[in-house]
Amino acid sequence: METTVLIADDHPLFREALRLVVAEALGAEAQTIECASLDEAREQVAHSPNIDLALMDLNMPGMDGLAGLASLRAHMPTLPIIVVSADERHATVDAALRAGVSGFIPKSFSRADMAAAVNAVLDGDIFFPATSDRNTGAPPAYDPGMTDMAARIATLTKQERCILEYLIRGKSNKFVAIELDIAESTVKAHVSSILRKLKVHSRTLAVIKAGPLLQLN
Repeated sequence: METTVLIADDHPLFREALRLVVAEALGAEAQTIECASLDEAREQVAHSPNIDLALMDLNMPGMDGLAGLASLRAHMPTLPIIVVSADERHATVDAALRAGVSGFIPKSFSRADMAAAVNAVLDGDIFFPATSDRNTGAPPAYDPGMTDMAARIATLTKQERCILEYLIRGKSNKFVAIELDIAESTVKAHVSSILRKLKVHSRTLAVIKAGPLLQLN
C-alpha cells in the first residue's frame, strides 16, 4: 500500500528537500502532498483522509508558535506529525512533544538521518534528537492540557493576542498602553478578557500556560 505524506513548509526549496527525504525513506512510490501554511495543511488533511504522516515546519504561516500545532493535534489526534524545524533548543523540542507530535527533526540533520526518523515514526516510535542538556533519554509525555490551552488562545482577538505577547515578555500595562497607543484602562480591560478566555485567574498563570505554546523570541 502506498504511503502518503503531507509536507507543510513555506519554503519551496525545503519542501523539495523533504520530498527527497520521503523518497529515501519510503521509496519512489510514496505519495506527497505539499502546502505552505497551517490553513492549507488543515484543508489537505480534511480532504485527504488517507494521509499517513505530516512533516511540518514550526514557523510557517498560521502556526502561531506551538499553538497552531497543538490545535492541529487536537483536531487530528490519530495523524502522526513530525515537526521539522531550525529551532533545535531542547525547550522547543520538549514543548512540541508535549503538544502531541510524534517526532521532532532538526533541519540540520542529514537526509539519511531525516529518513531514518521518518521510518521510526511510521513504525510507531517517537523520535526526538539527543541534546547535551537533557539528562534522560525518555521523551516528555504528551500533555492534553496544551491542546486545551491552544484552543483557548485561538479565541483571543488580534489585540488580545498582541497584549498577551507583551505579558509573556514581562511588560507592564503602562508599557503596553504606550506601545499600542491606547489607554491603560483599555489594556486592563483586555487583560481581564484574556484571563477569562484562557480560564486562568492571574496574568502569571496566563504567562505560564500560554508562554510555552507561543514560543516568542
